[in-house]
Order: sequence, then structure tokens, then C-alpha cells
Amino acid sequence: MALLTCSRCNGSGYEGRKLCPQCRGMAFGMTHGPFFLYWGKRIDGFEFTVARLQRGADAVVNLLLFALFFGGLIAAAFSVLNAEPGTVLTTEYWDVPRGSSAFFALGVLAACVAYYRLVIASADHESVRHRAFGADESALTLPPEPETWKSIRSLPASVKIDVAKAYSAAALKAVEDAYDLARRLKHVELSPAHLFGGLAITGQVGVLFGRLGLQFGTLKDRIGKLLAGHPTGESPTTLAAAARQVLLEAYADAYAHRRPQVDAIDLFGVTVRGDAELGEILLDAGAELRKVENAVEWIRIQELLRSRYRRFVRAARRKPKSAMNRAMTAVATPFLDRIGQDVTRAAAYGQIAPVVGREKEIDAVLRVIEGGNRSVVLVGEPGVGKDAIVEALAQRMVEEDVPKILGDMRLVSVNVAMLVSGATASEAQERLLSALYEVGRSGNVVLVIPHVAGMVGITAGSGQGIDLAQTFAAELGKGYFFAITTATPKEYAQSIENSSLGQSLIKVDIGEPEIDEAVRILEAKSGSIEYRNNTFFSYDAIEATVTLSSRYMHEQFLPEKAIELAKEVASAVRKTKGKDALISREDVAALVSEKTKVPVTSLTTDESAKLLNLEGLMHGRVIGQDEAVKVVAAALRRARAEVRETGRPIANFLFLGPTGVGKTELAKTLAATYFGKENAMIRLDMSEYQDKPSLYKLIGEPAGRDSGGILSEAVRKNPFSLVLLDEIEKAHPDILNVFLQVMDDGRLTDNVGRTVDFTNAIVIMTSNAGAPFIQEEIIKGSSVEVIKERLLAGELKQHFRPEFLNRFDAAIVFRPLTEEEIRRIAGLMLAKVADRLKEKGIEFEATPEAVAELAKAGYDPMFGARPLRRVIQERVDNTIADALLRGDVKRRDKIIFDVGGQVRIEKKS
Repeated sequence: MALLTCSRCNGSGYEGRKLCPQCRGMAFGMTHGPFFLYWGKRIDGFEFTVARLQRGADAVVNLLLFALFFGGLIAAAFSVLNAEPGTVLTTEYWDVPRGSSAFFALGVLAACVAYYRLVIASADHESVRHRAFGADESALTLPPEPETWKSIRSLPASVKIDVAKAYSAAALKAVEDAYDLARRLKHVELSPAHLFGGLAITGQVGVLFGRLGLQFGTLKDRIGKLLAGHPTGESPTTLAAAARQVLLEAYADAYAHRRPQVDAIDLFGVTVRGDAELGEILLDAGAELRKVENAVEWIRIQELLRSRYRRFVRAARRKPKSAMNRAMTAVATPFLDRIGQDVTRAAAYGQIAPVVGREKEIDAVLRVIEGGNRSVVLVGEPGVGKDAIVEALAQRMVEEDVPKILGDMRLVSVNVAMLVSGATASEAQERLLSALYEVGRSGNVVLVIPHVAGMVGITAGSGQGIDLAQTFAAELGKGYFFAITTATPKEYAQSIENSSLGQSLIKVDIGEPEIDEAVRILEAKSGSIEYRNNTFFSYDAIEATVTLSSRYMHEQFLPEKAIELAKEVASAVRKTKGKDALISREDVAALVSEKTKVPVTSLTTDESAKLLNLEGLMHGRVIGQDEAVKVVAAALRRARAEVRETGRPIANFLFLGPTGVGKTELAKTLAATYFGKENAMIRLDMSEYQDKPSLYKLIGEPAGRDSGGILSEAVRKNPFSLVLLDEIEKAHPDILNVFLQVMDDGRLTDNVGRTVDFTNAIVIMTSNAGAPFIQEEIIKGSSVEVIKERLLAGELKQHFRPEFLNRFDAAIVFRPLTEEEIRRIAGLMLAKVADRLKEKGIEFEATPEAVAELAKAGYDPMFGARPLRRVIQERVDNTIADALLRGDVKRRDKIIFDVGGQVRIEKKS
């Protein structure tokens, strides 16, 4: 769409006060599909001054005319009120000349003149050309210069479009204000930055800034600095090429999206989209271009919700309200009307909210119908918008923006439950045939069957089994009517795909909308939610509702789950903040966190400090193993700062090393330190999963049984958790294959087909594989890094396949503990003894010599710190228990544990 500018008038359309003979006032333009778009309104100071004076004069004249009309009404009313009772309705009263009657007649005449003036004024305003379904969109070709403008002048009037006539009054006023801004600053050209300034003070853009949380003062300063760099001069201000392109592309954008006019918000959207500097200013203010475009669409949707109702009503005047078509050839359908709903009638009366997006799916359905196959089945998960697509088709049928085969047709949705309610098998079949007979005889009905799989194997009112699908498929195959049906993927696969019904229906897949499309769908729904709850959504709240529900709520599908979440958030905010509250992203995140147990709110100062000091907190429980602690803490920081891949678990770790060196203890510490509690850990001993059937213990029994899997159910209920799989080398190979998918895609499919989300879990697998090798290498003095490389290259391949090992974010080698580390672990264990006694009001202390003695007794190079717990239990816990049972120790006493198991008790007075 290259910009064409008249070389003779330099894009002004005039030479002096006369039209340019070359372009005839078209000034500049571009081709768009089969049309030539041009700007036919003169842009200069004199023209704008005249226009302002004209608008002022028109307003005064119209005000006087309406004042005259109302004055006449008041005079007539006063005269009638003062007349003798019963005389007003007689001819004698009206035959008598009165000044009030003449005044009233003059007022009526004034009202007629005012109405005529308004009609004449609106006649100069045109709507954006309607892009009809199946219209020829082949590109218009023009010869090169110097024949270009001659060729344009010879084009039919229907092809040449003056885009200025499709601009709303607010949009034209914004262009005028932009020109005044450029002229005041003595800029030689009007640029998109000037347009931004003119648009920023319009009502629609003001609402946009409010939704985005942008401060106009900040933007004004940045725009001022940008404008300060524009060249100045004494010559008249002209339009820059970029500004001309914006004025034309705003119309092209409105045409592509079937908008009736170019409003201020439409012009704003195109202005910021096409100028990198303006985009940077908005980005610095916290509104990236994608966010701005979605918010612009929100404002458009609000206007659309108001204007479409009026447009539907106008279109409905020509659309039959009854079952009869305009040609009077349709036949009444009384039984069908009793068991079905006329969706087109609901659309004609504005009872259906306009459907946003879904253009591809709607066009796919229309192509199937137009192609002669006619009947379709919309296949999609619950909540993805199958019913909305049917409603969108009804709206297009009302506007008659459909293939000719659907012209003058009714869309009637039949409830299968009503069809079979209280009927025997034979009666239900008769009802279906009666309804289809009426459809065929009427000739103007498109049948809609939601959940068409419900016709298969249903139970009629008498308790008899019946399969209406066979009857329906047989009638559908005769071709005297066509239908639009819906089904879920599971229903389609089980009941339709390989049946005669499936052969009669063309499948159209309906998937979840993309995030931006779901945002716009929610924007369309937000108005009613705001109204019901007396609250207002910020754009960030709308976007967060979609993105967070998409990421963390996997039991439902977009856009339905986002809409339901928005309703809950609005209700919660109204209860906590009161009426007229602004819903923020944090409000949405708080509710999602509450529902999913996943922290998605912004980081608090305390939580940031906790994350930055995570290694220190974990070393309060885990002695040594610095590399393991560092790697785990770094993974958590990445996850909470949202700089990780969101399609995988937070982290996949393989902990390697001999028993008793802290592998499991680190996992427990991580659960307690970051997840809040030690039981936030899902722990499985993989020695219990050594055969193939044990897979069902993890993901649930085969289909048809109700028992859920231990792992799948635990993660489904607590997606924000730590999954610890001890001794993974003992698991059956088929179970390891399941975890390939978990570690790579962050999901697991259970026995009933539900997808369990692992993207908010940390997966830790421990293994003793290669433990003797690690101990040998440590004795040799090899570094941990060298040991890990040799393990992955050789030892571990005896137990795990390479593709399994490659799925881990890190394989961490836990080295054997030193005597000093065992001593520190002994100190931690004794501190737990002290904590337990403190609850009884008793103090406990172990001398350094006693701690060293216990550590030495509990140290085993083969089993690490594991024997230490038993030593402390036997020497410390047992001794204290005996003292308590003998009554030697009372509240406020102090127990001192010394070398050789000696216990001293200090009595407190």
C-alpha cells in the first residue's frame, strides 16, 4: 500500500483556493484491495477556521429553531390548559384564530427545518464501506507516473473513496487540533507526534489512558520533548508523509475489521502502531504496543456493544420476526418452535452480545456450507466458544453478511433433552422426524444441535434405550436440510467419528483462542461484569485474568475460565474494597494464588530478601553440599522472578551420592524453607515401583475405574509443590518414560485423560547409582566436577538412558561428609532435642566434648550421617526419657549432657 502524493499540489489538493487540476482535490492516496483511498478534506488554517465558524453558526441556528419549537409547544399547552373544559376537542375551538396556535405551527415548522438541516449535515458523512462475505478483494493496479493521476481520475466513483467522510466528528476534531498544535509550534510538517497530541485530549483516548494506568502529564512531557526536535519555519504547515499514511491506513484498518466509521480511538491505534518513537514513549510509561492495541480494542468493543444493538435493530426491520421469510414462501414450524430456540430472532432483537474474534472459525464454517457439504460439527473442549460461534453466525445472518445459501434463513437451536422428554423410544423418533419434516417443508431453517453426541444411546422417558443419531444421520443424508452441530473431542472420537453421523458432518476444529484474542473476548464481557459488581477493571487486570488462568488453571479452557475468574475477582474486590473500586493485576493474582496455592503475586520486600538469602536459610539445616544448595536456590530465584521457561517444571534435579549425605534432607529443607512447610513435598519411594503394573499406582487405574493415581492426584491438588522420587534407579523403565514427558513438557496425562500440570513443581530424583565410584574418586582427591563428568559419561549409563539424563537441569553430586560436618550435623540434631524439651519447660545443653563424642560414634564412611540419628536416640533421648520418668527433672530445670553419656541436672529455684 504505497503512498501516492500529487506532485503538482504537493499533497494539498489545491492550488491557491482552486482545486488542483491534476488530482482534482484528491491530494494523496493509496490503493487498498479494489479501492483507491484518498483524503478529500483540505487541511489548512483558513479551512479549519471557516469550519469552526460554520459549526458555531449551525449550532446557534439549530438551537434557535428548537427553542422556537419548544416555545410553540409551551404556548399551545398553556392555551389548552386555559380553555373551557370540553371545548378543546371541538372544531369551534380550533376554528378561532389564536396567537398560540400560530406560534405552535411556527414551532412545528422550525422543528422540521432543524431536522432537515441535521439530515443534510449527516448526508455529507459516509460509513466505511461494508466488506461483504465473498466480495472480490483483487488489488487495483495503477500505471506509473506521469499517467497515475490521470488513471485515478478516470476510475469509477464507486472505486474512489474519500476517507475523510468516514471519519467521526471526534476524529476530525483531533486532526484539526493536531494541525493547530503544529502551527502554534511553527513546525513545517504535521507528524504522527502531533496527531498523538491532538488525539490525547479526546474522550476515548482519555478512557484508554485510564484503563492502561497511564498519567497524561508524564506522556505530555515526553511528547513535548519529541516535538521540540521537529524542524520549524515560517512556511505553511503541511502533512508529513507518515501522517498521510496514518490517515489512510486508519480507514483501511476500519474496513478490514468491518467498523462503521473511523473514530478517534481507531486513529490513535494506527498512529502509535506506525511510529517507533511513540511506541518507545508508551513502553517507557509501562504500556508496550501489544498492550496498547488490546486496550484500544477494548474501547472499540465498548463502542461496538452500544452501536451494534442499534445496527441489529435497523437490520432486523427487514429481517422477518416470524417464521415467514420475505418472499412469503416459508411454512410455519409450530412443533420446531416448541422444542427449539430461534437464535436469529434473538440476534435481531439484540438479545445476543456481539461476538469478538473467531473470524477464522466462522469463515471456515461458512466455506463448508457454501462449498455444498453444508452440514458441520464444531469440535472443541467445553468453554472454548462453540456456542459463541453459532451466535456469531446468527448475527451475520441478521446482517445478511453470509453466503447466498444462508440468505433469509433462520438458525434454530434444538434441545435434545426436550425432544425426548417423557416419550417412549418410538415417540422420540416420531418427534425428531416431525421436527425435521417441518424444517424441510419450511425451507428457511438451519438446524443447530448442541452436543449432538447426546443423540447416541440416550434413554427416553419410558426408560427404553434409543439411538436417535442413526435416524438423524439418515435424514441428513437426504440433503433436504443442513445442520450445525457441536461436540467435544472425546464425544466426537467415541460416538461420531466412525459412525454414519460422522460421515454426514464435516468436522471444524474449535481450539482455545490465542491469549490476545482471549483478552479481547474478556474485554467484551467485562462491561456486564463491571455493571453487576459496581467495579472497574484496569487493562492489567484483564490481561492477568487471561494469562494467569491460562497458566495455572488447567481444569477448564479459555475463554470460559478467564470469564469465570473475572466474575470471582470482581465480586471479591467489591466485598473488600467497596463499590467503584478499580481492579488491579494484584487483585487477580491474589485470587489465583488462593485457588491454586501457587505464588503469583508481585514479590514483597520480605520475600525478595528471603530469596536472595536462600542459601543461608537452607544451610541452617543442610551442612556442606554447597554446590547443591547453590544450584537449587538459583532455580527458585529464576522461577519467582519469572525468567524461566514456563512450559517445563521449575527445575528437574538429579541428586547423586552415597546414602546419608543429605540428598533427602536438602529436599525437605527446600520444601520447608520456600514452599512453607515440609509436607508440601510429595515423596515417593521408587523401590515400590519396580514392575510395569505399578505405573497405574502413579497415574491411576485403566479407564473405567475410579481410583486416581498417587502422583497425578497429589500434583493436581497441589501444583505448587516439590516432587521427590527416592532411589529412581529402582523404578521400572516404563515409569522412567513417563517422567520424560513430565520433565520436558511439564505435564502428565492421567488415567481419565486429564492433563496434570507440573510447571509449578520442582522435580527432584535421588539415586545411589555410582555411589561406590564417588567414594573411590573422593579418596583419590578428584574434584566434584570431574566426578560428575565421569558419572554422566560412564557409570550412570548402566542405569539410565541418555535421553533421560539429558532432561535434567542439573545432575548434582553429593560428596561424602567429613568428620567436621558430621559434628555440625550432630549439633543440629541436638538442637531439635532442645526444642522438644523447651516445650516442656526444660532447658537442654550438650557440651562440645559430648557433641564430638556423639559425632564420632555416629560417623560411618559407608552410611554417612544416617547412623548418627540412631546414636543420639540411644544415648541422649533414652537417657532423658528415663530421667523424666523417674521424676528427676522438673519444669525450669536444666539438663547438661556430657562425655560418656553423663547427665547433670541443674535445679532452678
